[in-house]
Amino acid sequence: MPKLISESKEIPQLVVELTGLRMAVGRIDGNEVQVVHGSISSRHAELVLEGQEYRVRDLESTNGTRVNDEKITTAVLQDRDRLQFGQVAFRYEGAVARAALALPSAGRGFQAEIGVDVGVPENFRNLSPISGKAKGGSLDWLLWAGAGAAGLGLAFYVFRMFSA
Repeated sequence: MPKLISESKEIPQLVVELTGLRMAVGRIDGNEVQVVHGSISSRHAELVLEGQEYRVRDLESTNGTRVNDEKITTAVLQDRDRLQFGQVAFRYEGAVARAALALPSAGRGFQAEIGVDVGVPENFRNLSPISGKAKGGSLDWLLWAGAGAAGLGLAFYVFRMFSA
């Protein structure tokens, strides 16, 4: 059964089992999920069951609703998502475990070859600005030129400071 588990130090050990098709979240009485906290609006958000998981929709709250630290207006929740109403954070435990969602489907299109070293493709080019193992000359002279210019600038500054 889906549920919200508080991760907030201000409201510890709050566990809310999500049982309704539509559940309002807010600070005042009349919300199915009532969380009394100054950062939560009276009617902050709503949770709507879609299939096996819930969709959260912000109800134009003052301090917003976030899923995994991104401000949202609406989002489908997945197992272990971090849901935040105002400044109060919850962990969503969904009906379907996230690991089950991430597994690739088995079939003729997917086959792992064990022990095969593919290596680097023939058309691979290193476009890194850092020379590393790339072919070509060293750019160390550029660093030395910058250091020399900085040293001359410092010497000029010190000279001007004492000659004035």
